[in-house]
Amino acid sequence: MSSIADPGRTLSLSNAFRTVGAILVGAALMAAANTDIPSPLPWAFGLLPLGLLWLARKVGLLLGALAATSTTGALYASGMKEPGQLIFIGVLAAAGLLLAACARRRLPASFTATLATALVLVVAGGYLLSGGMEELTRVLAARIGELKRMESEHRLSQALGLSAVEFNRALEETGRIWTLLLPSLFALKWAIVIAINCWLASVLFQDADGFPRFTEFSAWRVHPAGAWVLALALILMITRWKPAFEGGVNLAFPLVLAYTVQGFAVARYVAQAFQIRGLVQIAVLVLMFLMPVLIAALTAIGLLDVWYDFRLKATPDPGAPLGRGRGMDD
Repeated sequence: MSSIADPGRTLSLSNAFRTVGAILVGAALMAAANTDIPSPLPWAFGLLPLGLLWLARKVGLLLGALAATSTTGALYASGMKEPGQLIFIGVLAAAGLLLAACARRRLPASFTATLATALVLVVAGGYLLSGGMEELTRVLAARIGELKRMESEHRLSQALGLSAVEFNRALEETGRIWTLLLPSLFALKWAIVIAINCWLASVLFQDADGFPRFTEFSAWRVHPAGAWVLALALILMITRWKPAFEGGVNLAFPLVLAYTVQGFAVARYVAQAFQIRGLVQIAVLVLMFLMPVLIAALTAIGLLDVWYDFRLKATPDPGAPLGRGRGMDD
């Protein structure tokens, strides 16, 4: 009988807790990403790429592909007949196999994640163009109608300190904004799903045959082509032609979010370079969320970082700690 203090057993228990903790965090993030944005699938299916990646690492790509096909067939036989649902299950399974194939060839993590995300986004775009947009709009309208019904029955506006007129006006305005941004929100949701799977894979599979590590957050950078796409989006928006305006808004919205994240990465990098205390960093972060104008400033910093490398200026010596300058290592 082995002792509970045995090093091997302790390490095994530690790995088990670490694995369960990472999966629970990933599942919580997945559920949060699917809270408000309509989806053809329950949120739990978002972890399918991770499951197929794990299986393909154990049994190989061919048997993994057979398992993915069998899973799709079993779900169809169990009563899941909606074509959109089956297509998304198939593409999520394909994304998991693609992650496994890229990891086996030791491709960079950023390239692997981009490839898997592009596959899912192509299918998401096809779904929207083939009638999915109308379906998602109906679902969104139904949810807004349900909130209006709850307001009339339970007076939600009183809990928020608003009048009924102000609550309904805010709800209608939110509905118009969400309807306008529905394509980009739908695409962002699936990008987040793949990103969570890639993060879980990089955390859970770190052995010799595992998923490649991602560069730390402080070195994260939007591809330089993003600035040109943002310029195109702004040109489409100023045309005032409704289809072009809607397309420009849905291009610009995710890019603005990406540059905001890049601004946070720059701030984190500079804080590390100048050894600012963690407590001060947390206080500044709380202040930013209390004052949205500061987040706008971070977005501007993230965009300007395309031309003026703040991180290179913070540590101009390539041999200095954190001094990576331009580019990212995977």
